[in-house]
Amino acid sequence: EEGGDEKKEGEKEGEKKKGIGEKVAAAGEKMAISLNLKDSPEKKEKAAAEAAAAEKAAAEVAAAEKAAADKAAAEKKAAEEARYPKELESDEAEAIRLCGLELYERGRAADKPGQVPSPSVKWGVMDAPRVAMSLHAAAVVLDCLKLFMPQLPADLLPFQRAAHRRSNDLAKHMQNYRVGEPILPLEWKPADMSAAVPVPCPPPPALPPSAFPSAPRR
Repeated sequence: EEGGDEKKEGEKEGEKKKGIGEKVAAAGEKMAISLNLKDSPEKKEKAAAEAAAAEKAAAEVAAAEKAAADKAAAEKKAAEEARYPKELESDEAEAIRLCGLELYERGRAADKPGQVPSPSVKWGVMDAPRVAMSLHAAAVVLDCLKLFMPQLPADLLPFQRAAHRRSNDLAKHMQNYRVGEPILPLEWKPADMSAAVPVPCPPPPALPPSAFPSAPRR
Protein backbone atom coordinates (compact mmCIF):
# COMPACT_ATOMS: atom_id res chain seq x y z
CA GLU A 1 0.00 0.00 0.00
CA GLU A 2 2.82 2.31 0.82
CA GLY A 3 4.33 1.70 -2.57
CA GLY A 4 1.01 2.44 -4.27
CA ASP A 5 0.62 5.75 -2.44
CA GLU A 6 4.09 6.86 -3.43
CA LYS A 7 3.31 5.98 -7.01
CA LYS A 8 0.10 8.00 -6.96
CA GLU A 9 1.89 10.97 -5.41
CA GLY A 10 4.59 10.75 -8.09
CA GLU A 11 1.95 10.70 -10.81
CA LYS A 12 0.23 13.74 -9.28
CA GLU A 13 3.54 15.56 -9.04
CA GLY A 14 4.32 14.71 -12.67
CA GLU A 15 0.93 15.97 -13.83
CA LYS A 16 1.43 19.15 -11.82
CA LYS A 17 4.85 19.75 -13.39
CA LYS A 18 3.41 19.01 -16.82
CA GLY A 19 0.68 21.59 -16.30
CA ILE A 20 3.25 24.18 -15.18
CA GLY A 21 5.37 23.38 -18.22
CA GLU A 22 2.42 23.81 -20.54
CA LYS A 23 1.59 27.19 -18.96
CA VAL A 24 5.22 28.33 -19.32
CA ALA A 25 5.26 27.20 -22.96
CA ALA A 26 2.02 29.06 -23.68
CA ALA A 27 3.38 32.23 -22.05
CA GLY A 28 6.58 31.88 -24.09
CA GLU A 29 4.58 31.55 -27.30
CA LYS A 30 2.60 34.67 -26.45
CA MET A 31 5.80 36.59 -25.73
CA ALA A 32 7.37 35.38 -28.97
CA ILE A 33 4.29 36.48 -30.90
CA SER A 34 4.36 39.93 -29.26
CA LEU A 35 8.07 40.29 -29.96
CA ASN A 36 7.67 39.23 -33.56
CA LEU A 37 4.85 41.75 -34.23
CA LYS A 38 7.46 44.35 -35.31
CA ASP A 39 8.59 42.07 -38.08
CA SER A 40 5.13 41.03 -39.15
CA PRO A 41 3.97 41.93 -42.70
CA GLU A 42 1.11 44.03 -41.31
CA LYS A 43 3.53 46.05 -39.19
CA LYS A 44 5.88 46.53 -42.12
CA GLU A 45 3.02 47.69 -44.36
CA LYS A 46 1.82 50.10 -41.69
CA ALA A 47 5.33 51.54 -41.20
CA ALA A 48 5.80 51.90 -44.97
CA ALA A 49 2.43 53.68 -45.27
CA GLU A 50 3.33 56.06 -42.44
CA ALA A 51 6.72 56.81 -44.03
CA ALA A 52 5.08 57.46 -47.39
CA ALA A 53 2.51 59.77 -45.77
CA ALA A 54 5.26 61.70 -43.93
CA GLU A 55 7.25 62.05 -47.16
CA LYS A 56 4.16 63.28 -49.00
CA ALA A 57 3.43 65.82 -46.24
CA ALA A 58 7.03 67.08 -46.33
CA ALA A 59 6.83 67.44 -50.11
CA GLU A 60 3.57 69.39 -49.81
CA VAL A 61 5.12 71.73 -47.21
CA ALA A 62 8.17 72.30 -49.44
CA ALA A 63 5.92 73.00 -52.43
CA ALA A 64 3.84 75.46 -50.39
CA GLU A 65 6.98 77.26 -49.18
CA LYS A 66 8.31 77.47 -52.74
CA ALA A 67 4.97 78.82 -53.98
CA ALA A 68 4.97 81.45 -51.21
CA ALA A 69 8.56 82.45 -52.04
CA ASP A 70 7.73 82.70 -55.75
CA LYS A 71 4.67 84.81 -54.96
CA ALA A 72 6.69 87.15 -52.73
CA ALA A 73 9.35 87.51 -55.43
CA ALA A 74 6.69 88.27 -58.04
CA GLU A 75 5.07 90.88 -55.78
CA LYS A 76 8.45 92.47 -55.09
CA LYS A 77 9.22 92.60 -58.80
CA ALA A 78 5.82 94.11 -59.52
CA ALA A 79 6.37 96.75 -56.82
CA GLU A 80 9.78 97.60 -58.26
CA GLU A 81 8.32 97.86 -61.75
CA ALA A 82 5.59 100.13 -60.40
CA ARG A 83 8.19 102.27 -58.66
CA TYR A 84 10.48 102.37 -61.68
CA PRO A 85 8.27 102.43 -64.78
CA LYS A 86 9.71 101.62 -68.17
CA GLU A 87 9.80 105.32 -68.98
CA LEU A 88 12.58 105.73 -66.41
CA GLU A 89 14.74 103.44 -68.49
CA SER A 90 14.83 106.07 -71.22
CA ASP A 91 17.99 107.99 -71.99
CA GLU A 92 16.36 111.26 -70.90
CA ALA A 93 15.47 110.02 -67.43
CA GLU A 94 18.88 108.43 -66.95
CA ALA A 95 20.59 111.65 -68.03
CA ILE A 96 18.52 113.64 -65.52
CA ARG A 97 19.34 111.22 -62.73
CA LEU A 98 23.07 111.25 -63.45
CA CYS A 99 23.15 115.05 -63.75
CA GLY A 100 21.35 115.51 -60.43
CA LEU A 101 23.64 113.09 -58.60
CA GLU A 102 26.73 114.69 -60.16
CA LEU A 103 25.67 118.14 -58.94
CA TYR A 104 24.94 116.71 -55.51
CA GLU A 105 28.34 115.01 -55.24
CA ARG A 106 30.20 118.13 -56.38
CA GLY A 107 28.40 120.32 -53.88
CA ARG A 108 28.88 117.80 -51.07
CA ALA A 109 32.59 117.44 -51.81
CA ALA A 110 33.15 121.22 -51.60
CA ASP A 111 30.92 121.71 -48.57
CA LYS A 112 32.21 122.30 -45.04
CA PRO A 113 29.33 121.33 -42.75
CA GLY A 114 31.25 122.24 -39.60
CA GLN A 115 31.92 125.81 -40.77
CA VAL A 116 29.35 128.62 -40.75
CA PRO A 117 29.55 130.89 -43.83
CA SER A 118 31.12 134.20 -42.91
CA PRO A 119 32.49 137.16 -44.86
CA SER A 120 35.68 136.92 -42.82
CA VAL A 121 36.76 133.60 -44.40
CA LYS A 122 37.47 132.84 -48.02
CA TRP A 123 35.23 129.79 -48.09
CA GLY A 124 32.23 131.84 -46.97
CA VAL A 125 32.77 134.37 -49.77
CA MET A 126 33.99 132.25 -52.67
CA ASP A 127 32.98 128.61 -52.20
CA ALA A 128 29.86 128.64 -50.01
CA PRO A 129 27.71 130.33 -52.70
CA ARG A 130 28.82 127.75 -55.25
CA VAL A 131 28.06 124.91 -52.88
CA ALA A 132 24.59 126.29 -52.18
CA MET A 133 23.83 126.77 -55.87
CA SER A 134 25.16 123.32 -56.76
CA LEU A 135 23.06 121.59 -54.12
CA HIS A 136 19.99 123.63 -55.04
CA ALA A 137 20.47 122.72 -58.69
CA ALA A 138 20.78 119.04 -57.69
CA ALA A 139 17.45 119.17 -55.85
CA VAL A 140 15.74 120.86 -58.81
CA VAL A 141 17.20 118.51 -61.42
CA LEU A 142 16.25 115.41 -59.41
CA ASP A 143 12.74 116.81 -59.08
CA CYS A 144 12.50 116.82 -62.88
CA LEU A 145 12.29 113.02 -62.73
CA LYS A 146 8.68 113.56 -61.68
CA LEU A 147 8.00 114.15 -65.37
CA PHE A 148 8.24 110.36 -65.69
CA MET A 149 6.63 109.25 -62.41
CA PRO A 150 4.52 110.79 -59.61
CA GLN A 151 7.19 110.48 -56.92
CA LEU A 152 10.94 110.16 -56.77
CA PRO A 153 12.35 106.67 -56.26
CA ALA A 154 13.07 105.85 -52.62
CA ASP A 155 16.82 105.67 -53.27
CA LEU A 156 16.94 109.24 -54.67
CA LEU A 157 14.63 110.97 -52.22
CA PRO A 158 17.25 111.27 -49.40
CA PHE A 159 19.67 113.01 -51.77
CA GLN A 160 17.08 115.56 -52.82
CA ARG A 161 16.03 116.27 -49.24
CA ALA A 162 19.62 116.70 -48.07
CA ALA A 163 20.50 118.96 -51.01
CA HIS A 164 17.41 121.13 -50.52
CA ARG A 165 17.91 121.48 -46.76
CA ARG A 166 21.64 122.30 -46.94
CA SER A 167 21.31 124.74 -49.83
CA ASN A 168 18.60 126.68 -48.00
CA ASP A 169 20.63 126.77 -44.79
CA LEU A 170 23.67 128.17 -46.60
CA ALA A 171 21.59 130.73 -48.50
CA LYS A 172 19.94 131.96 -45.29
CA HIS A 173 23.32 132.35 -43.57
CA MET A 174 24.81 134.24 -46.50
CA GLN A 175 21.78 136.48 -46.76
CA ASN A 176 22.95 138.11 -43.52
CA TYR A 177 26.10 139.56 -45.13
CA ARG A 178 25.47 139.55 -48.87
CA VAL A 179 23.96 142.56 -50.56
CA GLY A 180 21.11 142.09 -53.00
CA GLU A 181 18.79 139.20 -53.74
CA PRO A 182 19.38 135.74 -52.25
CA ILE A 183 21.66 133.53 -54.31
CA LEU A 184 18.80 131.06 -54.81
CA PRO A 185 15.00 131.14 -54.50
CA LEU A 186 14.27 130.16 -50.92
CA GLU A 187 10.56 129.73 -51.69
CA TRP A 188 11.26 126.77 -54.01
CA LYS A 189 10.17 123.33 -52.85
CA PRO A 190 9.77 119.95 -54.56
CA ALA A 191 6.66 119.54 -56.67
CA ASP A 192 3.71 117.71 -55.16
CA MET A 193 2.34 115.74 -58.10
CA SER A 194 -0.75 114.69 -56.13
CA ALA A 195 -1.84 118.31 -55.62
CA ALA A 196 -4.22 120.14 -57.92
CA VAL A 197 -1.35 122.52 -58.78
CA PRO A 198 1.91 120.57 -58.43
CA VAL A 199 4.08 123.66 -58.84
CA PRO A 200 2.28 126.76 -57.55
CA CYS A 201 3.30 130.04 -59.09
CA PRO A 202 5.54 132.13 -56.82
CA PRO A 203 4.07 135.38 -55.58
CA PRO A 204 4.94 138.43 -57.67
CA PRO A 205 7.90 140.41 -56.38
CA ALA A 206 7.08 143.38 -54.23
CA LEU A 207 7.35 146.68 -56.05
CA PRO A 208 10.06 148.99 -54.76
CA PRO A 209 8.89 152.16 -53.06
CA SER A 210 8.35 154.98 -55.48
CA ALA A 211 10.93 157.72 -55.58
CA PHE A 212 8.12 160.23 -55.96
CA PRO A 213 5.45 159.59 -53.31
CA SER A 214 2.03 161.04 -53.90
CA ALA A 215 1.21 164.26 -52.11
CA PRO A 216 -1.64 164.03 -49.62
CA ARG A 217 -4.91 165.51 -50.73
CA ARG A 218 -7.37 167.43 -48.64
